[in-house]
Amino acid sequence: MRLSFVRRAPRLTALTPLAALALTTLITACSGTMQPPQDFDEYVAQQEAAKGKWKEAEATLPTTAPQDADLVSFPTLPNATLDYAIDTKSVQVTKDGVVRYVAVIRSKQGARNVSFEGIHCASFESRLYATGRPDGTWVAARNSEWRPIRPYGSTAYQGILFRDYLCRDKTPLGDAREIVQNLRFPKFDQNQNYR
Repeated sequence: MRLSFVRRAPRLTALTPLAALALTTLITACSGTMQPPQDFDEYVAQQEAAKGKWKEAEATLPTTAPQDADLVSFPTLPNATLDYAIDTKSVQVTKDGVVRYVAVIRSKQGARNVSFEGIHCASFESRLYATGRPDGTWVAARNSEWRPIRPYGSTAYQGILFRDYLCRDKTPLGDAREIVQNLRFPKFDQNQNYR
């Protein structure tokens, strides 16, 4: 008598959770290291910056803390959990094409980060000059230097400020008064189409 064995297909149901876990791990790993492609504004500004160094006008640190009445919030990403605002009394436009401002980043729980920053419109770069303390004093930033704006991650708001509120065609979008007006009444709609 001959015994016959029926070959069974491997149980795919046992492998499915492992495959799903591996795929999830792969997607998570890739999304954490992937960066959005460089956009045209960033490319042109960085090419301009590579041509030669420019001389920055001297910056003077703020002497007072920003007041809530002077803050104007601006939208960032649709799913942002933080509120980003600019102190309208701090906005400065220098002859060398730098827009300086005090940024206030607030959480819903009441935490608050205050920083004195600048954006160089011609080179798509930003610089941190100082950070504000809770008692209203300022501390000069260590290693304060011009760095390319990264329109993603913790500095994504700087890319939004550059494109929508502070700069146009590698120059400031007017004087301080005009920039504050644009912060209060933006010149673009929800689809980022400029009026």
